[in-house]
Amino acid sequence: MVRTCDYPGCSNKDVADSPQSFHRFPVTDVALRKLWVLALGIHLCVCSAHFSDDDFLSTCPGQRQMKKRILKKSAVPAPQVNKTVAYQCSLQHSLIA
Repeated sequence: MVRTCDYPGCSNKDVADSPQSFHRFPVTDVALRKLWVLALGIHLCVCSAHFSDDDFLSTCPGQRQMKKRILKKSAVPAPQVNKTVAYQCSLQHSLIA
């Protein structure tokens, strides 16, 4: 599989004898990673289909139900954890594309 540059408007590909080098997002430097996201104009968002019910904070008994579900800090998205919601998500995406 050939990697391509994700910078908006760039079509460079990582092929043999390419004069460009390709670089991954900074992982350990959070501040630098935020600057990369801003520079690329990326709005990263992952739908709830990629999290299990255990990945969300639960309300305590007697507490009002939260309007929005809140992820635990330890939550990590995975491909199609919640298959029903994932199907709806992919269906909506195919209608937009």
